[in-house]
Amino acid sequence: MTQPRGFIHQCEQEELHLSGAIQPHGVLLITDAQGVVSHCSANAETLLSDVEPPVGLGQPLPDCLHDVTAALPELGPGERYIGQCDTPKQEFDVVVTSHHGNGWIYELYPVDAHAAPMAASSHVAAVPESGEELATQCQTLMENLLALSGFDRVLYYRFMPEGDGEVLAEARREGVTGSYQGLRFPASDIPYIARQLYLKNPWRTIPDATAAPVPIYAAQADATPDLSFVDLRSASPVHLEYMANMGVGGAISLPIIQGGELDALISCHAAAPKQLTVSQLDSMRALSEGFNLRLRDFKARRRQQVIDGLQRHFDHAKTVLMRHGELESAWEELSDWLMETFAADGVMLQMGEEYYQHGVGLTPHVMSMVAQQAAAEATHVWLSDSLQRDCPGMPLSEVAGVALISDLPLDQHHTVNLYLCRVEHIYDVTWGGNPDKPVDYRDGGSVVSPRRSFEAWVEQRLGHSRPWTASTRLYLLKLRALLQQAKSMPWRHDGE
Repeated sequence: MTQPRGFIHQCEQEELHLSGAIQPHGVLLITDAQGVVSHCSANAETLLSDVEPPVGLGQPLPDCLHDVTAALPELGPGERYIGQCDTPKQEFDVVVTSHHGNGWIYELYPVDAHAAPMAASSHVAAVPESGEELATQCQTLMENLLALSGFDRVLYYRFMPEGDGEVLAEARREGVTGSYQGLRFPASDIPYIARQLYLKNPWRTIPDATAAPVPIYAAQADATPDLSFVDLRSASPVHLEYMANMGVGGAISLPIIQGGELDALISCHAAAPKQLTVSQLDSMRALSEGFNLRLRDFKARRRQQVIDGLQRHFDHAKTVLMRHGELESAWEELSDWLMETFAADGVMLQMGEEYYQHGVGLTPHVMSMVAQQAAAEATHVWLSDSLQRDCPGMPLSEVAGVALISDLPLDQHHTVNLYLCRVEHIYDVTWGGNPDKPVDYRDGGSVVSPRRSFEAWVEQRLGHSRPWTASTRLYLLKLRALLQQAKSMPWRHDGE
């Protein structure tokens, strides 16, 4: 998929955490280590007009925040304290984070004192036993969040290895038409810099996509604050236009983080602006985090099951080799096991200039090109579902995808390469809009903006094999480790 470089570069270069502005539904105050205000949003004077002492740069925090400040625990990077404060005219939710360990960031959100709490279900789901049960729990979560939040649509958006995303589950309010379930979206829709910020925040809210940002004033010139951990942070104009093109007036995103990586986003959409209280957001976070933990345990259990099975299969393979006495007579049985275990259409074992093959395979020239590509990327486990894309200059071949374990030390004189091959698999990918046109060009190309259409667009994917699963690399690393332990196995012919 080709994407306009200018647009992607624009998105990736946008320093979202240094926007120097906030959304107008709250107030931002930043203090130094002594509690003196170093930054404040321009709306502080209006929304905090009734506090003493008055809010001002170089001034102490108003008295209404005294109890919150006194209750602050020691906070590490990204950790939050949630509290409340009252002024004579208004109740506020308060979220406090550390400002680089040298002060505090206060986000104040005006709330209705009578806002109804979010009644979350008391049912605690068990760790799913199967992929089908996991999918059911995910769908149930979408429906619960839809009912509790009052939004129009809730999506479970899973990221793929290359950065694209796919909607795996969706819940919609009655009367909401159109579905995104099953659609794929290009990586440029959520740039890398935005994905990194999702790792730092328990939620991201944009209550009103049409609201004008509010600037932040600083006591010192050019002292733009880092808003990485601030939900009030103003939204990118590109993203706001993207929301408008989707017909979204208000949104909430909840990250699903696995192994320190952004695995998925739960996205809540409302056609009209809509704001929830911090306590309501925290209730939604708790629900999503419960699912996140069950997903983590499910994946860990599944990985262990596969690894245990791999160990058993490999022990069986060792037995086969020992029974046959040498590789040549054992190869058919071993290769069948490898093809079944890794869902391959062919397997090749290369030892120097010699190789064994079962099923479809590669020419010596192509094997060399693949091995060189893996070496260039400094990896002993290399995966590709499209050799044409990932290996420059690759000639046409029956084999479209390869998983390679390279440079296995057999002895001090010999190394082994293991190639798992998959043939071309022509299939359709349904995108939310044309992925080759993620932008619309305006004014003769001088201005770019997000695409306006998200209607289903079907791409027939050629030159690809069936994709390797996300866990394939882990299993191949395990297999490599097992093979490294097997130097005593009778790989070579007698007399060699």
